[in-house]
Amino acid sequence: MSGFIYKVLKSGLGIFTSRIFGLIRDVAVAGFFGASGVTDAFFVAFAIPNLFRAFFAEGALSSAFVPFLSDNMSLKSRQAADNYLTSLIVAVSGMICAILFFTTLFPTQIVTMFMPGYADDADLIAKAASMVVVLMPYLLFVTICALLSGYLNLKGSYYIPSSSTAILNIAMIVGAWIGFQRGIDIMYLCYGVFAGGVLQLVYVMSYAFYKGFRPNLKGGYSRDVRKTFYLVIPSLAGVGINQLNFMVGRILASFLTVGSISYLYYANRLFQFPLGMFAVAVGTVTLTEISRANTEGDLSRRNNLINKAVNAIFIIMLPASTGLIVLAYPIIEIVYARMNFSLSDVGATASALQMYTVGLMFYSMLNVFSRVFHSEKDMKTPVKGAFIALIANIVFNLILIKPMGHAGIALASGIAAGMNCLYLYVKMRDYKYDFMKNIKLLIKIAIACFFMGGATYSLFLAGLNIIPVILIGCIVYFVSLRLTGIHIRSALR
Repeated sequence: MSGFIYKVLKSGLGIFTSRIFGLIRDVAVAGFFGASGVTDAFFVAFAIPNLFRAFFAEGALSSAFVPFLSDNMSLKSRQAADNYLTSLIVAVSGMICAILFFTTLFPTQIVTMFMPGYADDADLIAKAASMVVVLMPYLLFVTICALLSGYLNLKGSYYIPSSSTAILNIAMIVGAWIGFQRGIDIMYLCYGVFAGGVLQLVYVMSYAFYKGFRPNLKGGYSRDVRKTFYLVIPSLAGVGINQLNFMVGRILASFLTVGSISYLYYANRLFQFPLGMFAVAVGTVTLTEISRANTEGDLSRRNNLINKAVNAIFIIMLPASTGLIVLAYPIIEIVYARMNFSLSDVGATASALQMYTVGLMFYSMLNVFSRVFHSEKDMKTPVKGAFIALIANIVFNLILIKPMGHAGIALASGIAAGMNCLYLYVKMRDYKYDFMKNIKLLIKIAIACFFMGGATYSLFLAGLNIIPVILIGCIVYFVSLRLTGIHIRSALR
């Protein structure tokens, strides 16, 4: 089991590398361009390739193909695995090229659909349409990266795939800086995305070749490609529903105060930092390891893996949630408040961050629970959960958006994630988390979070800089755990 934790740490370290550069990227974008109608347009335009990315590069396809690739590697041969992966890359690339052709023909109509609140601003819509044309090819680059990353994960390599996004972020930082120097022209940020996608693909592909992958179409397309897409079909519905959840938020935000889309984006990026650095890493390794356990028919190991993943999330995400809620304003201030990002922007972004954080635990658990179903080639159950989340999101958006504005959109997404999480947990086959067995662990974590939250808030009120406040808060939390008898390494071993 220590091997599982080691792989989580490797994946987490890679994601941490990417997130650090992602944070620097967001600081640069906020400082250079602020929060305005132009940044709203960029974030909507960038969301469009990322919408399709959820279909092809993560979630649906990646979760479906890893079990097949694992079977080919373990039960067939290296040549069969290479043939399967090559066939899948060719098939998916053809689909994406068709999407790129369509979006290049109708960029204005597509952008208007995503930000209808700006429909009367023809200049802004035209600028957003130009951005979409430049940004869309990134979808092809990142999708091939994702498929090769699944191959590398099964080869035991987690850091390289997880850290590859750092290259994209570095390219975007350079693009943002050039755009700022040239009259605050945000188009250079789009060029940075394009260049970063190319470099990211070269980085991952080179390591996949080093690990033994060789493109192979001898004997024609692998039959498992058709089986993969057959499995993906119900999962695509689930991903589509999840993306519709985000679309609902963006569409509603476009009718609010100018900059609301940007406030939600900046807050979500900080919210994603702990989620991506740890919860996604746990989910990624869980998918790979449970796929292997299922291939071997080892139900006990499968359940132990889920238990370890759930406990790891409780230990890390509860204090992360506490810290983000208590210190939202000073965190946003120190990260974004410079140059073109005003103090009013800080307050608006901080309120969104607090509301997003309400759902951090639920999103973290979803990363694990959904991967459990995917590893067992059950794509239908997560779709049902996603549909429940969609309905909940729409209902709570309608309830919360008037009294809370853009912060209500963030809170509605967290509540929806909680309902989805509960549904998947109830439907999980042959597994139930033993709350009674772990009740002492959970109480001790809660006590440690209480002391950490109290200490950090008191130090902030006393005027201490936020960076030492966060460091002291971490020390208080881990010392509190130790004093209550919890040894994190032992708890996760």
